[in-house]
This record gives sequence, structure tokens and C-alpha cells, in this order.
Amino acid sequence: MAAGRFREDLYYRLHVVPLSVPPLRERPEDLPVLAAHFVARHGPRINAKVRGLSPQALAALSRYAWPGNVRELENAIEQALVFADGAVLDEKDLPVFLQGASTRAVLSSGGLPVPLGDRPLPDILEDLERQLIERAYEKAKGVKTETARLLGIKTSALYYKLEKYGFIQKGETPAE
Repeated sequence: MAAGRFREDLYYRLHVVPLSVPPLRERPEDLPVLAAHFVARHGPRINAKVRGLSPQALAALSRYAWPGNVRELENAIEQALVFADGAVLDEKDLPVFLQGASTRAVLSSGGLPVPLGDRPLPDILEDLERQLIERAYEKAKGVKTETARLLGIKTSALYYKLEKYGFIQKGETPAE
């Protein structure tokens, strides 16, 4: 109100019954309900096969403090839906920061598994990027703007990568 971005009269109309909503970390009982809601809300658009969450996935969600609150949970569920293969989201489908303590311990100790073979790191990373783009492109049913949104990149960057990996012809113009 002091900055002039909120009307004072409206504030006093709304302030009749003040509501205080504690952060998600203080409401762990809400996690399963909210997670199921986000699967139901985003599942049909992102990955229609997914119908729910496994007990292991719910346990992983419960272990996290959720500093980003409900929006962070929603983003995590959307990301998991993009890469899920089965009818139920499992812990392995969740973003890495939510996966089991043993996975986090391996990552934090620097004990990442080293791929076998003589391939240099840039080749391995390029192959991983190609696979992730391919999976998101399939999930988005070839809709490039949706693919870019799922991957969290600009559409122009996606076009570059789609050309690079041979998903579209060089110079193909956006059809969306």
C-alpha cells in the first residue's frame, strides 16, 4: 500500500478475516494431496500414462524441506512427469535433488559413476542432451514450444539443438 501498488480500500476489505498459511515444510500431511493434484492437473497434458505416485516417491517428497513452497513442488512433479516411463511416478523419476539419501550421498561425495568406454566427457554430455531432448520432444508430441517449455530452454535454443541432432531439417521454420 505504501508503495502505491495495492489499493488501501481493497486491503481493508480483504483484511476482515486474516489468513495465515504456513509454509509447505510445516504441513507435511499436505504433500500427498498436493502431489496427487499436480499429477492429475499436469499428467493429461505432459504424460497421460501417469496416474499416481509410488510410496517411495512420496517418501522422497516428504524428506525435502521445500524452500520454494508449493510452486517448487509443482515444478518438481511436472519435471518428473516429463521423464516418467510407467503409470506411477517413482523416486527415480523425481529430480535428482529429491532422490534417495544414498543417491545424494554419492553425488555429494564426488563419487559419480564413470561411464565405461573411451568416450570423452563432451561426447557423453552431448549424448545425454540428445536423449533428454528426444524424450521431451516425444512427450510433447512434436510441439516445439511445448518441448522447449518442458526442457526449460528458449524455443530458439531448442531449434538449434533439434537441427544439431537431426530431429528437424536445417532451416525448418516454426510451424507453431
